[in-house]
Amino acid sequence: MVMKKVIFLLVFIFGFTIFNAQEVEKLIKNNNEYFIGKIDNSANLKVLFETISKENQEKDTYKVFGFSDVEGTKAYFEGTITFDTEKTQNSKDQSKIYDLKLSEKGNGKHNGIFSGELSIKESSDKNQLKFEGTWTNYGNTLKFPFYFNN
Repeated sequence: MVMKKVIFLLVFIFGFTIFNAQEVEKLIKNNNEYFIGKIDNSANLKVLFETISKENQEKDTYKVFGFSDVEGTKAYFEGTITFDTEKTQNSKDQSKIYDLKLSEKGNGKHNGIFSGELSIKESSDKNQLKFEGTWTNYGNTLKFPFYFNN
């Protein structure tokens, strides 16, 4: 009887973990639609995640690939999105908080790294995803705030 309970608990935990990972991947994929926002509070920014995969089961880390489009100029990126337990526990609106780092490919003046957070607020209507932080070019000569959401 105890063994059955242990097996049930393990199946439940494993099933929840798989479901949760698939759900997060689906949310970030955003039905293959752009997330829309701004960089430097002025330039239009669109971001599309093309590939999302679970990288580290223990840390709840996702490897992502996609591209950013700033007013017609595209830059492909790869990066990580990692669940942050402490920030999530301290979230006032009960959002799930993830740390975000997206490194653009290329070495031009307008290629760099998006660093910041992804917050996921779940609701019965529509889950809200909001990405925000700072974009810094590789030469550290440009630094702008950014945000994009669904």
